[in-house]
Amino acid sequence: MIDVIFVASLAVALVTVLGWGVRTLPAERWQMIAAVPLTKKGNGEWQGLNLTYYGFFSATASVFGAAMMIVLMTSVGTPLMVIAGLIATLMIICLPASQLVARMVEGKRNTFTVAGAAFLGALIIPPGLWSVQRVLAEQFATRIYVIPVMASIAIAYALSEAIGRMACLSFGCCYGKPLREASPTLARMFGRFPLVFHGSTKKAAYASGLGDEPLIPVQAITAVVFTASGLVGLGLFLAGRFRLAGLIPALATWGWRATSENLRADYRGDQKISAYQIMAVVAMVYSTAAFAILPGNGPMPALIAGLTQISSASVVVILQLTWLGLFLFYGRSRVTGSVVSFHVVSERV
Repeated sequence: MIDVIFVASLAVALVTVLGWGVRTLPAERWQMIAAVPLTKKGNGEWQGLNLTYYGFFSATASVFGAAMMIVLMTSVGTPLMVIAGLIATLMIICLPASQLVARMVEGKRNTFTVAGAAFLGALIIPPGLWSVQRVLAEQFATRIYVIPVMASIAIAYALSEAIGRMACLSFGCCYGKPLREASPTLARMFGRFPLVFHGSTKKAAYASGLGDEPLIPVQAITAVVFTASGLVGLGLFLAGRFRLAGLIPALATWGWRATSENLRADYRGDQKISAYQIMAVVAMVYSTAAFAILPGNGPMPALIAGLTQISSASVVVILQLTWLGLFLFYGRSRVTGSVVSFHVVSERV
């Protein structure tokens, strides 16, 4: 019963939050959280550093994914230190990769690509886990289950990236084509609920001149696909069907990435078939082979054990510190600036 309540509660929470995000975050108000004064100028004003909702939602999505991994992996008996090492390794590899891959594909130094980082992670996780499993068994008499752990990562990625789309909605990136350029079928399909970004500092506005323009709601569709596939995978995981639990969100997320590229207007390289589409197809084939070939099922998940672990004080504090670090990494705007001035309200002195 606890499994059903957990999945249903998570579904309600995600649908509520994402529904609010799709309606609210494209507005101009929801791009900058704060401007921090750094350097004083000659006229008494200060050059400011913008802190963004992109960073807030990116950090929140990443920490939510880490928390979900802890819950699911703990539920199948994975030691906390192993989980912490796995999460730390993925972040050490994938955070720099999110910038490096974007620089290689798009030729831009000040942007991020979650898909590029996820692709690198998808390549290294299966052989890495298989190797770690053998070392732990031989050297420390500790057992982990590769397929359940891989399924945990796939589910956590799908659900966390659904939340991560709110970062794109607030910043105005990963945007769809204008409805006026879409086929009549797509124009009719999305004409009733297009996505419209407001404000000159939204990426859709400054990069493509698409501010205040009705667009195909790619980010919203992505959130729906990722949420649905992640929840299906979660239900299957808690039922002990680990291979399907990992394979469904893996194929759904990468499959939609390959498909959605045809609906997007943001720059992703000069090739007709983008590098991200190639990555997505490779990841689908690779993931299918990994889930089919690698050995090992695992015990039936004990969700209570996972929820108990995630609520412990030490884990909560570490996740909070991780959130802060990720917010400072993602949230410091590199492509917008601000000027801050201060004055005294004389009527209140």
